[in-house]
Amino acid sequence: MFNYPKVYWKDRWVWVPALFLLLFQLFMWVYAALYVRPTTDMIFLHYNIVFGVDLIGEWWKILAVPFGGFLMFLLNFALSWYCYSEDKILARFLTFVAAVLNLFLAIAFYLVVGLNI
Repeated sequence: MFNYPKVYWKDRWVWVPALFLLLFQLFMWVYAALYVRPTTDMIFLHYNIVFGVDLIGEWWKILAVPFGGFLMFLLNFALSWYCYSEDKILARFLTFVAAVLNLFLAIAFYLVVGLNI
């Protein structure tokens, strides 16, 4: 079932991906605070190599990327903590996957916001 947080967070394969994941989240939110401004114009929300810009919308919809990454962080770490006592490899895999997915979200967010500057 659930482990004590002290036991869970002492595992190097849990706290190292968590640290990187928090750095990626911090980057996305700081970058959004610096470069995403409220505007009445539509902005680019998605870019595709084949079709170019294929999704436009209001400025606040671009914040769905860091918010989705944060929800993924919460879900994966809750599942990881839940199954840590029974299957440590699955728990470690969940934390690692959450960090890698947030890395890709941070790269995509950087590129899309840069497209709108």
